[in-house]
Amino acid sequence: MRALEALRERTGGMGFVCGGVPGPRQWFDPVLKDAKISGFTWHCLRHTFASRLVMAGVDLRTVQELMGHKTISMTVRYAHLAPKHTLTAVERLDASTPASTATTSATEGAGQAAAQGTMLQ
Repeated sequence: MRALEALRERTGGMGFVCGGVPGPRQWFDPVLKDAKISGFTWHCLRHTFASRLVMAGVDLRTVQELMGHKTISMTVRYAHLAPKHTLTAVERLDASTPASTATTSATEGAGQAAAQGTMLQ
């Protein structure tokens, strides 16, 4: 957090965290080393950004624009859903479906019609 606050001070209120500051390799990697954080790169932040946007309900096209991707397939590569988020999505099926429904699948009706046709012959 201190590193980000220091960057904000350096930029003179430009509105960009790294505005006018040399690339992340100049400061990000040393900060990670000092903090004894391994297995984390500047690029990980892009994945987190895309994933959190999608999990917050932002559509993929908007995420694509924010990320600057040329193709939606690249955006999909970045937007990883957390396991809890995917479980919540499936649980919505139970929450939105009444306990008893009178719905049938398209194949059920076809099977009944075929059975009735056989009996009529």
